[in-house]
Parts: sequence; C-alpha cells; structure tokens
Amino acid sequence: MLSNPLANPLFWLAFGTFAPLLGGGLAGIGVAKLRRRGPARDGGLLRRWLVWALIAPIFTVSVLAGPLALTALCTAIALQAIREYAALERLSGPYVVALVEAAGVILASALIAPAAFPWAVLAAALAITALPLLTGDAAHGLRQAGAAVFGVLYLPASLATAVLLLTADSGGPGLLLVAGLAVALSDVGAYLAGTCFGRTPLSPSLSPRKTVEGLAGNLAGAALGVVLLGAALPPSFSPLACVGLVLVVAAGAVWGDLLESLIKRTAGAKDAGQWLPGFGGLLDRVDSLLIALPLVYGLVAPLAAAPSLPSFDLGVFTCLPQQLSSGFLQITASAHPLASPSFTAGPCGPRLAG
Repeated sequence: MLSNPLANPLFWLAFGTFAPLLGGGLAGIGVAKLRRRGPARDGGLLRRWLVWALIAPIFTVSVLAGPLALTALCTAIALQAIREYAALERLSGPYVVALVEAAGVILASALIAPAAFPWAVLAAALAITALPLLTGDAAHGLRQAGAAVFGVLYLPASLATAVLLLTADSGGPGLLLVAGLAVALSDVGAYLAGTCFGRTPLSPSLSPRKTVEGLAGNLAGAALGVVLLGAALPPSFSPLACVGLVLVVAAGAVWGDLLESLIKRTAGAKDAGQWLPGFGGLLDRVDSLLIALPLVYGLVAPLAAAPSLPSFDLGVFTCLPQQLSSGFLQITASAHPLASPSFTAGPCGPRLAG
C-alpha cells in the first residue's frame, strides 16, 4: 500500500506541470503588484498561490505513495475539517466524538474494504441519529443530529472518495492528479474572471463576491487543468469522460464553494476558522474538492471506458490534453532517469504505458 513516488513517471509529469505553473503565476503576481493593477492588488491571488504551492507537493506525493499515504492525508484533513465544522454548527461533545469516530470507520472502509464503504457511511449516519434518543435532548437533539449526519456526508464520506478513486479500476493516480489540478485552476480562473469582469452577482445572499462572469473563468480553469495534465489520464479514458471531467469539476467547484458559504452564512462567520492565519480555515481551502471529488468518482470514472458521443466528432477537443501534456512528460522524463517512462499509442497521441 506504500510505494516510492519518485519512481513513478507521473511524479515527473506532475512536477513538470506544477513547477512552471507556480513559477509563472508568482512572476505574474509580482508584475501586477509592481504595477498596482489587476486582481493582485488585494492579495487574494497571492493567498491562493501560497495555498496551492503548499498543497500541490503534499497532495502529489500522497497520491503517488499509495492508498495508505492518501488515507492518512485524508484523515488529517477530515479531523481538522470536523473541528472547524463542529465550531460553526456549535455541535456538542458527543456529536463531535461521533463525527471523529465516523471519519475513522469510513476512511478505513475505503482503504480496506471498498465494497463496504456505502454500508459504513449508512451505519455512521444511523448511529448518530441515536444520540438524541440516548441523551433525551428534545430541545436541540434534532438539529444537532441533523448537522452531524450532514457532516458525515460532507466531510469523511466525501474525502474517502479520493481513496476509492485512487484504487478504482477506472480511476487511478493519474485521474486523481488531473482532477486536483483542474479544481485548483478552476478556483483561480473563477477568481480572476470575477475580479476583472464580474458584474452580475451569482448568489448575493450566500456569497456577494461570486459573479456569473466568474463561472466562465471557472470552466476555463478546469479545462486548462485537464489539458495540461491530460497525459496522466488512464488509458481507458474516453473522449466522453474527458469532456465530462471538465464539466463535472467546474460544476463541483462552484457547488462546493457555495455550499461552504451557506454553512458560514448560517453560522454568521466570515471564515471557517483560523487554522491558516490570514487564509481562513482548512475548510475554506478544500471546499471545492469536497464536492468535486465525489462527482468525479460517481459520474466521470464510470465513463472512463465509455465510447465517444456518436453524433459529434470531439476528437479535436478531447485530444488536446494528451497532445499538449505529453510534451511535458517527455521533457521531464529525459531529465530524470528515475522516471524511465514508456509510451503507448492512444487515440489522442502518446500516453503513459501501463
């Protein structure tokens, strides 16, 4: 369940993709700061850069080190996210303990017995509904139990889909890395488009700064992520799945962002916490992933082996990811003999063999 991530050719593909992105992004932010123009003025873009500069290597190494390492990372995220969520929902001690125990059971089932995962989620949710009956809390029990059951689905169950996606026949580390990059760039794209062109509020009551124009940047960012790291996609990935991945990630990122805004608005809080000083809580950073990853696992991974759409020739669009990102792979592989990748012919150009 553990492996050396440096020996995986996907590591060097990811490195060859993330390093230029982070370096170019930092240079662009610096230029905008010097000119005091654009979205870099309020520091929001720099904060996003710092967060993803921290998350990218940790996420990449955890994914490529195997299911056990990824489960450990998801568990750590789940525990901190539960802490923040419990504070927002003002959950009492027994419900917080139940959420922590549920996280352990659900993530362990995703790692050890994936077939039992749905039953683990159901058992955890049902067990929480018994708490107000045992405590006799007629005043607040229903609200507390409802918030805790939602927390089970929103936090550990959502994060566990990353482990399921990693080990699924139609998923794998490549799909997980592509989805992660697409989510990150969709966030950046939505911020840039909303800041530069935003005029029409998307949901004023939940998040006044989100705009309809930002949705275009959100979609463009998701597409760019799939294009840049497309050579990492599984060999079975079909054109239909490629298009679906972009749409699902873009929709999931906005959905997750607005859902967390709803939780904070209901609690009367601006940020989910202060785990990262100046950056808000961990929930503020992973909110998009919490919805996008389950959607990718449930909707996109099953399409990996599906045929392309019969009525449209999507070849030009669905081949871009492999054609463009295979260049990254060949360059970084030549510089790092540990990778030693081999290529195989695919419908959209070179792919990683195996």
